[in-house]
Order: sequence, then structure tokens, then C-alpha cells
Amino acid sequence: MRFKYKARNPKGDTVSGFMAAESQEQAAAIIRQRGLVPLSFENTTQKERESIMDRLHKISTVSLKDKAVLFRQLATMISAGINLGGALEILAGQTRNKRLASSVKEVKKQVDGGMSLSGAMRTQKVFSLLMISIVRAGEEGGVLDSSLQRLATFLEKQQELRAKIYSAVSYPAVVVTFALGVVYILVTFIVPRFAQVFDSMGIELPGVTSITFNFAIWMSEKWYVFLAGVVTFVVLVIAFNRMKATKPVMDRIKLKLPVVGDIFYKTIMARTNRTLAALVEAGVPILMSLEMTSEVAGNYVIEKAYSDMREAARRGQALGETVAKTGVFPVMVGHMITIGEQTGRLEEMLSKVADWFEQELDEKIKRLTSVIEPLLIIFVGGIVALVASAIFLPIVGAIQAML
Repeated sequence: MRFKYKARNPKGDTVSGFMAAESQEQAAAIIRQRGLVPLSFENTTQKERESIMDRLHKISTVSLKDKAVLFRQLATMISAGINLGGALEILAGQTRNKRLASSVKEVKKQVDGGMSLSGAMRTQKVFSLLMISIVRAGEEGGVLDSSLQRLATFLEKQQELRAKIYSAVSYPAVVVTFALGVVYILVTFIVPRFAQVFDSMGIELPGVTSITFNFAIWMSEKWYVFLAGVVTFVVLVIAFNRMKATKPVMDRIKLKLPVVGDIFYKTIMARTNRTLAALVEAGVPILMSLEMTSEVAGNYVIEKAYSDMREAARRGQALGETVAKTGVFPVMVGHMITIGEQTGRLEEMLSKVADWFEQELDEKIKRLTSVIEPLLIIFVGGIVALVASAIFLPIVGAIQAML
């Protein structure tokens, strides 16, 4: 077997390397013979034998649904009296997502070594800081199973919100893609052939036919220019979204876009209020909760609003008062947060705010879908009608001239 070892030399420095041995005991004996103090060993034989598919599975993504199921099952087993190590071992064996299963195995190793669950989760990239903080709050309060249930519910709500957005985007995207494909075939293959036929016949072409044919010929010959323009535009938009200097401007533009800007806004509001509610309910300190909420906003404008709320809370100001001053949140949100602070039910009020935004988003998506469908039909039909008229107008004119 092949081991990766860590050891301490006589000077007190930590050294590491690889070595071959029949067992871990033999490896430790060899290390001591070299004058080193063994610290840890890791059997890399199994890792080296892993197939390419296994490695691909381990670098795959982990969905919110998989994480929600994991935490829900873990909470159920802990509530039933199963110890944490045993519950993690069961989950590692039955989790279908290979990457998540591998992370659970590593967490179990750390827990068996005496580390807390939240501390072990911190060593795995699949678990976010928000998840770790909720679990840690549950450990400190002695209500780990309840915190895990809250975390699972929160992730399920986030998955539902994401599914709504995908459903709203998928249908228009498929129709537009199909329409563009049809237009591309008409413009680059069919129209240029008719243009050659009409040119050889010497027929005088109407204005709409000339424009359509010229554009079609240009597209068939210079398609790479059009493609380069589209790619350049997409790359610039992505670059401006990631650059620190331009991201604030791009985020403001997103919120002001017609139709989709309101969807962006309501989506972020639903996500951030749900996040803050989950953190407060789990017992995470309010300053840390506001900081983590600002990090999951994903938009500079709203992120800054939560950062301002955090700074105001640090100075002892009420959250409801600060929310009203930001100008980012609706007036209703400030009133509900104020009521939550006064009654000691802040997490409940935040959950109601998140529910309201999700309901508004759902209605917005339904209305948008009902409007987009006929608009897309008109768009596709208009393009086909334009191409058809450009082709048939010269034919009709030639027939009339012959008569």
C-alpha cells in the first residue's frame, strides 16, 4: 500500500511525503527509523485506483435538494436517538450524490476524531458558511436536531424559489432558440438560393425583397462577424458583472430593466429575507446574520442595504428604522420588521415578508408567461411572414408581367 504521511523532524518542523508499506504500523516504524515522529497517515492506494467516472462524480455539483434531504434525514436520525457518528455513516452509505457522500465520509472521520459537526463541515466546500452557522448555533443551544430541521426547510424553500425562476425562463428560452434556428436556416440556406434564381432571371425586386436578400447573403458569407459580435457582447456583459469597478453599475441596471428587473428584485428579496429569517430563528447573532445575508444577496444595491442595516444595528439602531431609510425595501417591509422587533417575533415577520415576495414573484411569473407566449408566436410568425413575402412578391410580380 502507498501512504501519504506527515511527520515532525528533530528541529520541530513538519515534513510530508509518500511511502510504500504493507500496513500503517509498518509505515510508522519506518518513519521512526528515519528519526522522525509520525503525525498522520493517509492511505492513497484506493484513491489512485479510483476510476475516471468516480473522480468526475466527486467534482460534480450538489443540488440544494440533495443537501435538504441530507439534513432532513440527519435531523430525523438524531431525534430518534441515533448517535451522530452512526447517523453520518448511514448517510454516507445511502447518499446517491458521490461528491456529497464523499464529503459526509470526511465529516464523519473528523467527528470520530473529536471535532464538532460544524467544525467538520467547515473543512468541506459543499457546505456553505450559512449552513455551518445554523448547525453551530444548534450545537451551542443543545437543539441540533431542530436546527437541522430548520436548515432543511430553508434549503427546500430556496429550491422551490429557484425552480420557479427556471420554469419562467426555460419556456421562452426554448421557443426563442427554436425561432432563431428556423430563421438561421431560412436566411443562410433557402433565401440565398432564391436570390440567385431571381438574379439570373433579371426580375426587378421589391424593396423588402432586396433588403431581405442582401441581409441573407451577408449572413451566409459573413456569419462569423455576426457570431463574433454576439460572443463579444456576452463576454463583455459577464466581464462587467464580475469587475469590481463596473459591478455596482451593472447591478443597478439589472434592477431597472423592463419586466425582468422586477423579477430580479423580488427573487433577491425573497432569498435574502428567507435567509435572514432562518439565521435569526436558529439563534445566530444578528450582526453575523446580517453579514451573511448581504453575502447571499448577489446584487450590489441590496447587498449594500443589508450592510447598512448591519452597521446601524452595531450602533444600536432598530432594524425597522434602518430599513425604511435605505430606500431599497418597500415600506411594508420596514413596518413588519419593526413589529417583529417590538414583539420579539422577528424571524416570524421575516418569514412572512419572504412568503409575500415569493407569492408576488409567482404571480408575476404567471402573468409574464401568459403574455410572452402570444408575443413569441407573433415574433416567429412575423419573421416567417417577412421571409415569405420577400420570396413570393417577386414571383407574383413576374406572373403578372407575363400576363
